[in-house]
Amino acid sequence: MQHQAETDPAWTRSGDRPGAEAEMTTTTGDMLSMRQLRERGWTTAMVRDLLGEPDTKRPNPVYRSGAPMGLWSTARVTAAEAGPAFGERKAKAGQRSAVSSGVAARKRAGLVALAASVPVEVPRLPRDALVRRACASYNAWHEGGLGHEPATPGSDPAFLARIMVNCLRHELSGYEVQLDALLGKVGRAAAGQVIRGRVYAAIGESYPYLAAECARQLRDRTRFAT
Repeated sequence: MQHQAETDPAWTRSGDRPGAEAEMTTTTGDMLSMRQLRERGWTTAMVRDLLGEPDTKRPNPVYRSGAPMGLWSTARVTAAEAGPAFGERKAKAGQRSAVSSGVAARKRAGLVALAASVPVEVPRLPRDALVRRACASYNAWHEGGLGHEPATPGSDPAFLARIMVNCLRHELSGYEVQLDALLGKVGRAAAGQVIRGRVYAAIGESYPYLAAECARQLRDRTRFAT
């Protein structure tokens, strides 16, 4: 027996992205889901206080064992929106959202500014010493892995450049400590990009023969982050 959401032509499903909040809406528009209420300016607290329990429930469109989806009558929602309480609550919710956005923006800007000022130090090692250190680090990390081919000073030059930059970033620059300090803070992603760019620039300056590899890694990481 098929799920009702799959067989009932009066219902359509949207939000097919993995993990997204999928919704069912009626083709006649006589019922509204929670997501649709939010799009009209309702908050969870407003729904609780001004509308109360949903008028009906339908099977969860994503997981059969999930909680049913609540739906509210469009007529009842429209009537509530015409009352003074809805307008007052919506205005206050908008003000709170604006304040929160402003606070978050200031915190984000402050963290980015901090990331632009923290010291970035990269040790200067002879090339052969850095190659040995990078190979040892790579082999220790991948030891026992399926198909692992040990890194040696005679490995492919492009591969050696990659693991040398990685070794300098993760083990010799304080990069990981600086990123860990950003955990849980507003603006971490943007600040992390600033620190990452500064570390790559410092490596390229200290090791000109690694500058091209630094530029490649930064370009790839920036592309994947957007």
